[in-house]
Amino acid sequence: MEKRKPRLEKLEALRGFAALYVVLFHAFPQKILLFGLNIGALFRFGPESVIVFFVLSGFVIKYTYEKSKDKSFKFYFTRRFVRLYVPLIFIFIMGYLIKCYSEGAFVSPQLPTLLGNLFMLQDVITQKPHVLSGTYMGNGVLWSLSYEWWFYMLFFLLATKLKNDNDRLNKWVTFLTIAAAISYVFYPFIVNRLLMYFAIWWIGVRFATDYLAGVKITFKRIMPQAYLLFILIAILSLNLWIHSSESNNYSYPLVAYPFIELRHFVFATLVLFGAVLWQNLKWFGYNAVFGIFKYLAPCSYVIYISHDYLVINATYLSGLNNKVIEYGLYIVIMIIFSYFLEVVVYNRIKKRLIG
Repeated sequence: MEKRKPRLEKLEALRGFAALYVVLFHAFPQKILLFGLNIGALFRFGPESVIVFFVLSGFVIKYTYEKSKDKSFKFYFTRRFVRLYVPLIFIFIMGYLIKCYSEGAFVSPQLPTLLGNLFMLQDVITQKPHVLSGTYMGNGVLWSLSYEWWFYMLFFLLATKLKNDNDRLNKWVTFLTIAAAISYVFYPFIVNRLLMYFAIWWIGVRFATDYLAGVKITFKRIMPQAYLLFILIAILSLNLWIHSSESNNYSYPLVAYPFIELRHFVFATLVLFGAVLWQNLKWFGYNAVFGIFKYLAPCSYVIYISHDYLVINATYLSGLNNKVIEYGLYIVIMIIFSYFLEVVVYNRIKKRLIG
């Protein structure tokens, strides 16, 4: 176990970096000129950070599931539910209270949307067609939580039905995701969208499977997953060609249907190959680039789900008349709040609920 710890710390560092990057993606303007160069372009890849979260999540869930002695649904469900929902409910309450404060009166709690989010049916209405529920109080990043939740459930179903049979597991994932992608061309909606994206989450599962088995992850070993992604990219390219005119329905076509799905899967393929390449280079420069962000990992989830309120739409320091200082303080306050909620409050609630 001691030999494996540094590698897991690398995952933690990447998780902390991805969370902060999403904040900067939403906070920074698209154009920031420095010595004639637009460095703002470096922070235009927020959607890609979510893909990193998906891959990391697949790895962690597979890793913790295999390490757990209790593989019952009750044990698995309770821990995933508490982990996801306890901080989230605090954010729901905060979002509602901030809305009331900004309006100067009690406002509608948006019960249909709240229920949609509680049942993990939310997505971004302004970016995708046939969405069942918007994100609560306009907190757009909550879209990814619905994907995560159903990935957890689907993983448990497959893992218990196809115990210790990785070949059959991979074949089922291949069949389900390709079928979902094909149907997505004809009618995109929540079920086939989630199933299709499960192929991205599954990258992390396959990495964890080899890691737990002590098998070196090579380009040869990842090729079956790569072929799956290539097929899905081809289907989504066809979807983009057929439905390209629908991008006119959205204000930001590059982060909306039918382009965003293709963008996600192309980046996921880069992650797949990039991870193996960087491993072969013995993670050269990894700690120098990402190492410091491991300190954000313990509160990265709350950073992600709270930053819309605490940074992006915050105005209480606008009187400083200095955007750099203002947003710098917002970020510091967000990190303190996130640490308090996720490390202090959440852990105490967790101990009371599940020990």
